[in-house]
Amino acid sequence: MPPIESPVAVHPQGESRFERDPWPVDTPGGRYWAEFDDQVPVSREGQLIFFAQFLHIGGRWEQFLGRAPLAYKGNRGSKVVDVLGTAVLAVLCGHWRYAHINAVRGDRLNPPLLGMSGTVSEDVVRGAWRRLDEAAGLSWLSEELRACVEPVLSQPWILDIDVTIKTIYGRQQGAELGHNPHKPGRPSHAYHSYFMANTRLCLGVEILGGKEHSARHTLPGLWSLLEKLPRTHWPTMIRGDCGYGNEVLLSAAEERGLPCLFKLRHTAKVKTLIAQALRGGAVWEDAGGGWEVMTAELRLSGWTCARRVVLVRPRAGQADAQAFLRALRRRYRRAGWLWLRDSMTEYRDL
Repeated sequence: MPPIESPVAVHPQGESRFERDPWPVDTPGGRYWAEFDDQVPVSREGQLIFFAQFLHIGGRWEQFLGRAPLAYKGNRGSKVVDVLGTAVLAVLCGHWRYAHINAVRGDRLNPPLLGMSGTVSEDVVRGAWRRLDEAAGLSWLSEELRACVEPVLSQPWILDIDVTIKTIYGRQQGAELGHNPHKPGRPSHAYHSYFMANTRLCLGVEILGGKEHSARHTLPGLWSLLEKLPRTHWPTMIRGDCGYGNEVLLSAAEERGLPCLFKLRHTAKVKTLIAQALRGGAVWEDAGGGWEVMTAELRLSGWTCARRVVLVRPRAGQADAQAFLRALRRRYRRAGWLWLRDSMTEYRDL
């Protein structure tokens, strides 16, 4: 019988020793040595050293400071790196108010990571934003944000546009009484945002008054964002909810040769089209995943031409077909859905 050999370890002992040895981390404030110890509790701010290394390797922090339209004169003036670094540290620590900046005043470990000599007070940060010219500041921040994501935009991607209503309880600039589904009667801001779909990468946000919540207020920021990008970096299509399926946005996108995919409101013509499609005789195509689609031409009131629309329904015989019918009933119950009863009965019998 041959002798039994000892098993070979998957992770040799040398790897475990290497993991516990300190390793160098280069940051904008110089080189640091990091080590791992699973027996010592650490705070969430302890990982900032690796984010500082990321900023240093890509040159993002130096470029961010060099392009900032902020300068101080005199021996008693604050340093730009200290002011901007304090604001960045507060954001990275999860703070969202100026008063929270005081929580990082006693930090002596993280400021040197960004090359700071120390932190400043919240009043200094407020004063710095007042010194900035609004146009120059917005241009600076938008360019820095675009430079962070522009290399990724060379791949096919989808642009998601949306508007979010934020309730305002104070007397902030632009707080107006407008459409506020969360707190009717309360002043609000309208956040028009532009995201790369399925990646959580924000390309820009326009903060407008509470009355400027409609889709037409999204257009200036949308086209300004896309026109600053080369055509090869434009999205494959624009996607949005039913608030954007209007003639103004559709015609502007068609002029630029940019496809759009928007939901439609359940207006009278849309309801008629759904009823005709569900009565039978329409050609539905298998879209996979238990769904069927049908394309049609539709011209709504206010549209200058007929456009292609796509209807989606569960495939006949699927378990979720009844759930689809129940959803239709709930949606049309308030608007008088009895006219759809015959078509839904036919669909149930398929």
